[in-house]
Amino acid sequence: MEIGHGWPEIATLKRQILACLPRFCCFCHQKTNTGYDLCRYCRFHLPTIVANSRPKTPSSVCLNCGFLWSDDVARQECVNCANYPTQLKRIICPFRYHFPIDGMIGRLKYRQQLPFGRLLGSLLAEEVARVTTDNQYPDVLLPVPLSISRYRSRGFNQAGEIAHWCGKVLGIDVFPTAVGRQLDTVSLAGLDRSERSQQIRGAFWADPSLKGLSVAMVDDVLTTGATSGELATELIDYGVRDVQLWVVARTPATGKSGTS
Repeated sequence: MEIGHGWPEIATLKRQILACLPRFCCFCHQKTNTGYDLCRYCRFHLPTIVANSRPKTPSSVCLNCGFLWSDDVARQECVNCANYPTQLKRIICPFRYHFPIDGMIGRLKYRQQLPFGRLLGSLLAEEVARVTTDNQYPDVLLPVPLSISRYRSRGFNQAGEIAHWCGKVLGIDVFPTAVGRQLDTVSLAGLDRSERSQQIRGAFWADPSLKGLSVAMVDDVLTTGATSGELATELIDYGVRDVQLWVVARTPATGKSGTS
């Protein structure tokens, strides 16, 4: 069994069945004509990270640290983060981690409802296509791997499901087993950035075949950035040319805004 990838024969069979079924909205269950499992009405109520999105405020959030600001400012990072570059070439994230995106991710991760993998991957691909051009696409997509124990208990990697459908829409290869965890870290839920960084340091390995490639890591939620930052550092050390992070949702930083 490969780290960071679900039971291959089961996951593949489910994807093939899903691809043949008509699409219905995951919320109101109406048949859709939008190209994914969400009708236009329910799509409008997703908590997007865009400028000028009233009345759905606040909608602007720093993709690096999670700082929230007024939605009349159109930028992706706060002043502090702009002065401290990271190993990431860019971060692409369409949504705040808020209702109903949080529930969609939870139903994929904890209730094994794989249609949400197709939906979230398609929505992420839509955002990537909106903000980039074909010649800016990476060579491959890398799902952020799960720990061995988490993978065994869950049976699949939610990041792998999202990456599969995102890559399918954009025509980008997905390498689900090219990175993995060599340390089985404890759950990072509830830990702050420094605590997460200590737990995750040295936890990843990468396949040498990635050397010289441009890659995008794919994940469901960006919280403190400790996991993606450590994996990006490992990839650069292995000779990867540049690293992007594509993630479905960003949690806002606590203590910086009245909105949770």
